Amino acid sequence: MTDGISHEDAGDWPLDRLMVIGTNHRRSSEDTRDRLFIEEARLPQFLAAIEQARLGQAVVVSTCNRTEIHLLASEAERGRERLIDLMSLWADLDRDQLASELYIRSGRDALRHMFAVAASLDSLVIGEPEVFGQVKDAHRIARKHDLVGRELELVYQTAYAIAKKVRNQTGIGQGAVSIAAAAQSVARDLHGDLSDCTLLVAGAGDMGELIAASLAERGIGRILVTDRLAARARLVARRLDCHWSEIDDLDRLLAEADLVLTAGGSRRYMIDKERALASVKRRRFRPVLMIDTAVPGDIDPQVDEIDEVFFYRIEDLEKIAAEGRGGREEKADQAWALIEAEIDSFVRDRAQRAAVPAIADLRKRFEAVRADALSESHGDAEKATRLLVNRLLHAPTQALKDLATTTDGAGTVEWVKAQKLLARLFELEDKPLGADRDHDQASDPEQENKE
Repeated sequence: MTDGISHEDAGDWPLDRLMVIGTNHRRSSEDTRDRLFIEEARLPQFLAAIEQARLGQAVVVSTCNRTEIHLLASEAERGRERLIDLMSLWADLDRDQLASELYIRSGRDALRHMFAVAASLDSLVIGEPEVFGQVKDAHRIARKHDLVGRELELVYQTAYAIAKKVRNQTGIGQGAVSIAAAAQSVARDLHGDLSDCTLLVAGAGDMGELIAASLAERGIGRILVTDRLAARARLVARRLDCHWSEIDDLDRLLAEADLVLTAGGSRRYMIDKERALASVKRRRFRPVLMIDTAVPGDIDPQVDEIDEVFFYRIEDLEKIAAEGRGGREEKADQAWALIEAEIDSFVRDRAQRAAVPAIADLRKRFEAVRADALSESHGDAEKATRLLVNRLLHAPTQALKDLATTTDGAGTVEWVKAQKLLARLFELEDKPLGADRDHDQASDPEQENKE
């Protein structure tokens, strides 16, 4: 590991050092997301900048819908500010402008976000499985570049386990799979045998890629990919093992396509009625299936007025798959409840591990006092136990006296806190400290310790 990464125990680090800084389809403009996008070939360059700045452990997740850094910072405030600087330089954007479009989450909120992303709860289409693979790829690359230590590795392995539990216990992923199956059904109804058909994926969104991959498995003849950013088009084309083209070639690609999947979500129409009609004419009026998986939509709904265009939105596919929004939201609620329970468990386990050194020190101290008492008692059990009790009580007794002197004694906030802590540690009776006790227990351990 590099010098900037802590070697401390994986369970012993302040949770507020964990943070997520980034942006997604809900938070930022199309231009900002395009500028921040980091293709896989250039990812080592960005990771090297994080390592050089000695910010801590980090993973960079960059897709068409999000670019975010998961950071276990060496220093929380410095890590946050320096990361924003790096992102601003990378995107060539004014720092204040970029900061206004970023989300910054730390501690439990960062955990919740990372777990939700891995479990596909923060996606355009809840339950789509593509983002899980993207997170694993980003994790693998960061680990290869020595930017993931035991601490961050624990967070990721927990996120993967939670994602698996969410899929298995809620069935939320079945919704996305059913949508892909519905797209296949619609395509077959229109074109019959798909082996002679050409599919155009316009935009690199996860749902479009999921459906395209499903159609590829079912033997569709040819797949073409385009996107506003050539780097994203290349990335999707590599995963789908197909050809890609610049977005400037969109009109030509539309004329070749029997099926069009849009997945850009650019807040402006990629295909309007005029462009669709022109492509139909170039296709000699052969029918074309257009499926808009983007939110907001990429295709002007008016294209449905063209006789040769069969237009479906993602909602239409959901209805065909008998997976309405209400059912998916119910599953999402179940998934979020699972995540909250796992966050509680994660935080509790870390806290318990963090307490281990203190417990070990306490046991070591008690054993040392016991050994001294046994040595001084020369086999006298009663004397040994009396010495042991008095010496163990000596420091707490003096601390209580000091506390009483400096805080005006019983009734103050500090005194009540001390009382509750002692009661919890030693299972004391539910009485205020200093209340009447058995006189046999009222002797001063300091005095007896002088024996």
